[in-house]
Amino acid sequence: MNAPATFNAPPPALIVISGGAPASTSHERAARAAAPALQKLLAALQPADRVLELGCGLGELAQAYKARHGECHWVGVSSHPVQPGQMHASVNQTLSVDLHANSILHIGASFDLIIVNRLEHLPNAARTLAELGELLTPGGKLFVLAENHACLSAMAHLIEADPSTGIAALPDDPLGMDKAHPRFQSHSTIFKLLLDAGWTPSLADHVPEQGVDDKLAAAVRYMGDALGVPPGCADRVHRMKHFIIGCQRQFDDAVAPSSRALFDVVVPTTKEQQLRVNVEQSPGLQEVQARIISYRHAATPAEALTQSLQHVGSDWVLLCHQDVYFPKGFGQRLNALLSTISAEDRPKTLLGFIGMGVNRQTEQPEAAGFVIDRVNCADHAESDAVVSIDELALVIAKDSLHQIDPHIGWHLWATDLCLTSICTHRVFPRIVRMPLFHNTQSGWQLPESFYDSAEYILQKHSSFSTIHSLCGVIDQGFVARHRSTKP
Repeated sequence: MNAPATFNAPPPALIVISGGAPASTSHERAARAAAPALQKLLAALQPADRVLELGCGLGELAQAYKARHGECHWVGVSSHPVQPGQMHASVNQTLSVDLHANSILHIGASFDLIIVNRLEHLPNAARTLAELGELLTPGGKLFVLAENHACLSAMAHLIEADPSTGIAALPDDPLGMDKAHPRFQSHSTIFKLLLDAGWTPSLADHVPEQGVDDKLAAAVRYMGDALGVPPGCADRVHRMKHFIIGCQRQFDDAVAPSSRALFDVVVPTTKEQQLRVNVEQSPGLQEVQARIISYRHAATPAEALTQSLQHVGSDWVLLCHQDVYFPKGFGQRLNALLSTISAEDRPKTLLGFIGMGVNRQTEQPEAAGFVIDRVNCADHAESDAVVSIDELALVIAKDSLHQIDPHIGWHLWATDLCLTSICTHRVFPRIVRMPLFHNTQSGWQLPESFYDSAEYILQKHSSFSTIHSLCGVIDQGFVARHRSTKP
């Protein structure tokens, strides 16, 4: 029998782990302030007059912030009692709040900048994040520092069957127990949580994982291959130890409530787990009781839609990828929009959520729509002159005159719909702006099949010398350059 594989270990060393006299408060504060995650967070924060920090520790962030940005009124909130003399003078007001039982709204003040310092330790996170929006001044911003429990070192703990953090759980210290055994969180869980609380998050920065054994990284990539996850995902997502996330309030406008969805949802499905944790769990679909139709093993998107239409009972179809998550408020917003479209206009209507439109003033193509993925935030205006739609989600009528080409693959078929709509039906598609999370595992790399689809639509729409898409300008040179670099 072969010997089991072992990871590389550092040279022998003698280290004193614990015990003895406790470190002074000033020494502990200095050590915390020097942490890479806090330094990254500090660099991302903009100047503000009134700041609220949840998870204020010993005031190390306040002290460092005021050294950079001058005086401001800083309110620190801790979920455990703070001893006299512990907090640095930079914190103007320190509050001890049991967020498990109490609302943060009792503070009764407004702030230009709100910081959640270590989201994994925030009690009652869903409610508290939603309430923070009421404490933010217009134009203010929320920043979140969060640990990635899907990083390589955390996966090593899972493989060892002990996902403990390594933080000591001190006796009679509930906060210490929470830190030792936090809830599991990753890019996806954090972004979904923030979106459902009314925030639009964007990854401002991150702290990379350090000192990961090459064998562990190779093993994770091997497991990713087995699950069909492209290597780009493992090379980027799993190598982030901490996230710095900037958030804004952008979808707070009132929408009239509606009881039932005016649309059914059709999902071509190849991975059941992706369907379960994204589309099926979407509060933006549940809030209007939208019917979800999953079509398995489709050869093309045309087949998935055609075969599903017989089960569609609504006038509209939301056709989407299995990895799209629709946050709270999405269904109400889509219902409100669809209710304004007349029966006469319905068959020729084609709606997308992200893509390329033509600026009517400059007559130049530009990105349009809104979507967030694990790494990127696309935040653009709407467009009523669209030339390309990303396939992650679109809306057509059940009796639509738009038909997906059965000869095209899984890429660029929505762009093909746009070009056909313009040339054949003389109708411009639209891109609307609604909160969406694309929980992509693509690795942010174009597969070979994308270039096959690009070549196909160039031949089909020969009157277009160039086709503008989110992935770049598609022309003969685009395809030829890729073909020439293939091994």
